[in-house]
Amino acid sequence: MKIQSLLVPFLAILALGTATGCGDSHSVPPFTNLAFLSSPSAGQATQLVSVKLADATVAAIPSTNINFYYPSSSADFKLVAYESQGDPWVQNADGTGLLRLTNTGTNNFVRLFPNGKKVLYTDSGGHVLTIHVDGTAGTDLTPTLPTGITDCYSAGISADSSQIVIVCEGASIFGIYTMKQDGTGLKTVLSRTTWTDTPSFSPDGSKIYFVATVSGVLTVESVKIDGSGETVVIPASYEAIVLNSTLYYTFSDPVLNKTQVYKSKLDGTNPTSISNGISLDSLSLSN
Repeated sequence: MKIQSLLVPFLAILALGTATGCGDSHSVPPFTNLAFLSSPSAGQATQLVSVKLADATVAAIPSTNINFYYPSSSADFKLVAYESQGDPWVQNADGTGLLRLTNTGTNNFVRLFPNGKKVLYTDSGGHVLTIHVDGTAGTDLTPTLPTGITDCYSAGISADSSQIVIVCEGASIFGIYTMKQDGTGLKTVLSRTTWTDTPSFSPDGSKIYFVATVSGVLTVESVKIDGSGETVVIPASYEAIVLNSTLYYTFSDPVLNKTQVYKSKLDGTNPTSISNGISLDSLSLSN
């Protein structure tokens, strides 16, 4: 299920999606870049761009592909993955090595494992799958969906690539679940009655960050891994992702009248734009 249709009444604001660490966050390499989407400006050949986290330098990611959704990169920024034309793709960050991993035209949400070895995606049947970056060894992580669930549609991956968090829906519930990277050890984090999407792990694996509907508005929340302590972090937002110890999100700037990518501390404080104030920017969805 794409979330574009839900954004029409909310041209408002944020993204949650993936990769953070579990356990000892110091034992895994930190992310060096954030991949995101930016409407083409003068001299920019593609919507696919990245920001260097060390100095906020933004540069286009060369690609011959079109219609990018859900871009992500490996922690070392050697590989980039995204959904295009209904399938997951990978390529080198320098634009070489473009590879379509499936050929159904019906697959959706895509996330690259931080270690750069596998890609996670969802299919039209509401299942969460992984596939190696060379297109081999496809695996359905949810051959049996959680009780009461009919569709799982987005996910996040811990920074050490060992854990996955997924969000799913049923006739009357939306659920957040964790599992090991091979699909075993499924555990329920939270069940709720309103929309939930794009989850991420906190760096130490103690919390899940996710998008939720609160009083009719999409927001970013956090919850402890045991399901307690649910807290609003960023109000009025539709997508976000935790990288290293920073929360990145898409914000609809009321002054600029443009969607912009921001960063903040994990509690939502100290928000700072990393966009140029000219382009329409977002973490997951083409503008």
